[in-house]
Amino acid sequence: MAFEEEPHGRTKLSLLKARDELIETLEENQVQLQNLMTSRYIAHFLADVSSWQKKLSQADQVIVIWFEVQRSWSHLESIFIGSQDIRNQLPDDSARFDGIDADFRELASEATKDLNVVKCTNKDGLFERLEDVQKRLSLCEKALAEYLETKRLAFPRFYFVSSADLLDILSTGNDPEAVMRHMTKLFDSLAKVELRVDEETKKATKVGVGMYAKDGEYVDFPSECDLDGQVEAWLSRVLAKMRETVRFHMTEAVGSYEEKPRDLWLLL
Repeated sequence: MAFEEEPHGRTKLSLLKARDELIETLEENQVQLQNLMTSRYIAHFLADVSSWQKKLSQADQVIVIWFEVQRSWSHLESIFIGSQDIRNQLPDDSARFDGIDADFRELASEATKDLNVVKCTNKDGLFERLEDVQKRLSLCEKALAEYLETKRLAFPRFYFVSSADLLDILSTGNDPEAVMRHMTKLFDSLAKVELRVDEETKKATKVGVGMYAKDGEYVDFPSECDLDGQVEAWLSRVLAKMRETVRFHMTEAVGSYEEKPRDLWLLL
């Protein structure tokens, strides 16, 4: 039995991969050894069977914790290593993850030297090293969850999006254009905010002048909306501006109802 290798998407680090057939074979072999232990003829083979039982039990335990650690590392690596915003917001946990990253890379490098399941998983101290990495990963996951919760409390509509989407929003929060792709997840009808374009540079600024609905309808803001600063702050301003805009146009519509022909009033 042997593991397979697959490259990590971002770092291309070689990671272990176990097919379902491997896990099934391991379980079947453990059952067979357990049956052998109950045989009346086991005495002559007791030492060998006990040794293999210990090896396969160790392999089973290491495989379980290895893939839990590998999955957590793969998820958090792009966050704590790849996102400068998170590193700035959580410096202590980012430093902790740097240590985890170095340890896991060392473990992965050692593991891929010999992909034989028994040899790979029965190294002295491997299970304890994985347990230590797993505990530190849990601390990073807890800190990240608490950080995301503070952002959700600051802007409750963040509860509408997944943690992965929220992390993307936070990491690109200084770029309103990049955040626009998440607008339909945060608002029922608002699809995009129209940004004012600088006349000299011809580039979009961080100032909103109107909003688009999902069906493409466009409505001007009665006044400009500042989209600078922390993303939860300027999204709150967008929400307030959206409500202000609806009130403004409703008031205008009611006031002009008696003054304009119905066909022209409907086009307002």
